[in-house]
Amino acid sequence: MPLVNFRLLLVTDRHQVRGRALSTVLRHASEAGVQAIQLRERDLSTRELLSLAREIQNMTASGSVSLIMNDRVDLAMALDLSGVHLRADSLSARAVRQMVGPAQLVGVSTHSAEEVRRAGRDGADYVVLGPIFDTPSKRSFGPPLGLDLLREACCHSPIPIFAIGGITCDRVREVRHAGAYGVAVMGALLSRDDIGMAVHEFTRALEM
Repeated sequence: MPLVNFRLLLVTDRHQVRGRALSTVLRHASEAGVQAIQLRERDLSTRELLSLAREIQNMTASGSVSLIMNDRVDLAMALDLSGVHLRADSLSARAVRQMVGPAQLVGVSTHSAEEVRRAGRDGADYVVLGPIFDTPSKRSFGPPLGLDLLREACCHSPIPIFAIGGITCDRVREVRHAGAYGVAVMGALLSRDDIGMAVHEFTRALEM
């Protein structure tokens, strides 16, 4: 299985970058040391998403950034990206592993301890579990799961769990103490005026 060598996963949403170009924001984030980016622009056409993915891939090629495509297995394979991240109701990790082979990361979004266990059995490399705390971008997935459920899921998961939903620097220690391997973050990074500084702050919090 590919090595999950990052603890901070930056999940993109170009609607949260406050009028700036998403590629510029991501360049600043990668220069500041972010190690993994999940390209999650679900409202783009295939042509637009492919163009954006190529731009970000070229921008991060010289660094050590894992670029992970959200759900589009075809584009992840066509561009030979670092991996693909599946929705909870998408193809199974087992089926996708057969398509992408052993070298690419396969991540899965989960919203319960049972979904975490299923993803692990199916051969996912990691899961993102949430929302742990309340956040506007995740309210469609139901009420916050809370730290107790995160702790339960982490106790029984054979693969790394990234906490998502309302994650701030101040909450990193809480989710890490609950067993999370790392955090997946959107607004707390993308909406910051200085995303480089925000990346440094999260990196320091994850090291504590």
